[in-house]
Amino acid sequence: MEVKMAEKNDKKQVLFYPDFLFKEAIAALIVVIAVVALALALPMKVGDPADPSDSSFKPRPEWYFMAPFYLLKIFPSSLEIVPTVVLPGLVFIALMVFPFLDRNPETSPRKRPVAMALMGGGVVLTILFTVLGISA
Repeated sequence: MEVKMAEKNDKKQVLFYPDFLFKEAIAALIVVIAVVALALALPMKVGDPADPSDSSFKPRPEWYFMAPFYLLKIFPSSLEIVPTVVLPGLVFIALMVFPFLDRNPETSPRKRPVAMALMGGGVVLTILFTVLGISA
């Protein structure tokens, strides 16, 4: 089997390589330079320096870790591997496997009640656990 390379012709045609890929690489380089320039020009202050003599300090995770933080409070310490390793692993595996199991050809959310219910339930649980973790 012979593979032929695409050739430029008289039509208004843009080849992916090198034309489009070069433009994308330049755009990505501009974004990286802009982010680095902003990081150097406007450094973020993390907070006050740590005070080792302050025994009343309670460390709290950032808001995006509040759902797993709340799950740690639900499970007893003997089962801490469940909310830290098992549950996130199962969610990751489910997200990876679900596209292969779902054979519904429809793309409209209204015609996919099972997928929408699963995703909606996951979003609601995540928001609920995040709010409960913030208030805990």
